[in-house]
Amino acid sequence: MTLAPGDREADPNAVARYLDDQLLSGELKPGGRVPTERALAGLLGCSRHDVRRQLDVLERQGRITREVGRGTFLTEDGTASPDAVKTPVQLSPLDLIDARAAWEPNLMTLVAVAATAEDFAEIRRCLERGEAAQSPAEFMMWDMAFHRALALATHNTVVVALHEMVEAGRRHLAGSALDNRPYTEENSTVCQREHREIADAIFDRDAHRSQAAMRNHLRTVRRQLLSGLP
Repeated sequence: MTLAPGDREADPNAVARYLDDQLLSGELKPGGRVPTERALAGLLGCSRHDVRRQLDVLERQGRITREVGRGTFLTEDGTASPDAVKTPVQLSPLDLIDARAAWEPNLMTLVAVAATAEDFAEIRRCLERGEAAQSPAEFMMWDMAFHRALALATHNTVVVALHEMVEAGRRHLAGSALDNRPYTEENSTVCQREHREIADAIFDRDAHRSQAAMRNHLRTVRRQLLSGLP
């Protein structure tokens, strides 16, 4: 994955995408060492300044840790970092999905207006990788990447910051028995179909349809979650 120099400014998430790809391919494991800034800059075709700035964001999200004299490492579970947003120990999956349902559909208006061609390409990439997922766990990773791409496509710093909090919550729950119950192959197929409906509406810049599609999707996720509760 090498970017042309002209793509530097248009690709502020190159490092995150590279790490996602490396995780999915098995080339990089949780807790593994991330390539140096110099190596990442060469791999991704961007400056070390851009790489450093993107690593700063990943550190705040709790996806990496930096150790002086040792290097940069992926966190073991994608959440633990001294500077990461702290999530409540008793975080409820239902609270999380209800909070998302209260605000995420409304973001689609911003996405429909503000998304660029580069945003469309990233949304499409996450959609296609989700469709190609070989397991519910792999789909879950691309599910999160899809919703992250939508938030970034608003080009609104407040929205992005709020989404980072939501994603930190999802990563906090990832791997728990309660969170994993809804991620069956059947449920993943349904969610992926709904992702495509959301994306198609965004590509048409149809704010009303994309809002309705996102609202329907989050209702589905809530039903799946409730069906997994004892």
